[in-house]
Amino acid sequence: NMSEIFKPNFDKNEQEPKKEAVRNVYDKEKFSPETAKDHVESLVTDFKDYYSLLGYREEPSVQISSGVDPTVRFIGSHVSVFKPYLGENNVPAPGIFMRQDCLRTRNADKLLDDDYFPNWGSYFPSIGAMTPPERLDKACDETFDFFEKRLAISRENLLIRISSADTDLVDACKQRYGEENLEIDSRKPEYYRHNIGMEGVSGRNFNIALRNPNAEGFADIGNIILLEDAQKQLGVEIALGSTTILKQLYGLDHVQDCTPVIGLNVENETIRRKFEDAIITSAILCREGLRPFGQNNRNRILKQYVRSLSYFRAKSGINIEDLSQIVSNFEKREFPESTDQVAGVITEFVKAFENELLVKKNLTDDDKKIKESLELLT
Repeated sequence: NMSEIFKPNFDKNEQEPKKEAVRNVYDKEKFSPETAKDHVESLVTDFKDYYSLLGYREEPSVQISSGVDPTVRFIGSHVSVFKPYLGENNVPAPGIFMRQDCLRTRNADKLLDDDYFPNWGSYFPSIGAMTPPERLDKACDETFDFFEKRLAISRENLLIRISSADTDLVDACKQRYGEENLEIDSRKPEYYRHNIGMEGVSGRNFNIALRNPNAEGFADIGNIILLEDAQKQLGVEIALGSTTILKQLYGLDHVQDCTPVIGLNVENETIRRKFEDAIITSAILCREGLRPFGQNNRNRILKQYVRSLSYFRAKSGINIEDLSQIVSNFEKREFPESTDQVAGVITEFVKAFENELLVKKNLTDDDKKIKESLELLT
């Protein structure tokens, strides 16, 4: 009986009688997993409404595995969609904006490494905009207004991390902020440089950070990037992380709490975060029609995530049926408008991989590790 084993992870203060909720520097408290999606959509809507009112035009988003940008396997930034405008040097004024679901598979090779803790999930909804280069000062002002006016973040909680070498960027920020909001040259030079995988194009950026909710220190939540080639400036990109913003404002433990997987009651935080990541990434990619077989690079990466589900379920003592239910519940919450579910598909692949491990002769190191963990489960 699932309900006996799995008690959903509610906020600590929901189980005991209501104490005075802990408010952070933004006067907010953590939101529950059940309301996470509403918070993400609300922030995205704020962003879209704000830039629409400024006259920016919305670009339609693309599938993560669409291949519209041949330099990446998966869309990892909205800049992939904006690139054609840069290539023709015709970014429309005042600008374009979009919400783009992204996947950065930096955790894929370390899923089975028990010593590796993922500070980021692979999947995240990105919000971004682009404007012509002559609007640099204006774009900075608009973006600062978004945080101060639209999101009501007071300026002492905002920090600009910038390089003194980029005098044009420094000037743009100084029109608005004094020394107390500027952190100059605190990082290595490459921190202020941006590569978008476009021949001959490079970016110079400053980062925007928000004060940590416990008031100690700051964390980056986005950047403004001036893109140029050897001859001319091409555009200004505004790149913001919706989940990183929410993590700061609401004091979340992890960005993945914005796309929560409810029902994983796993004590070991490292296993739990990677288990969540594997479920989210497997579901997102399978929903786009990818399947974890074949030699194509995208399919091979998906296979890494799906296969790791066996390892994580073994480490967590979760049987196949419960895993299927957890994935299904995630899909229902994350994609409420959709009738197609891939939980069944994913479960069938997990079963097939596990059966294959029993008979397979030449096991890779990863195979052996997964097989051993499953043997301890039974």
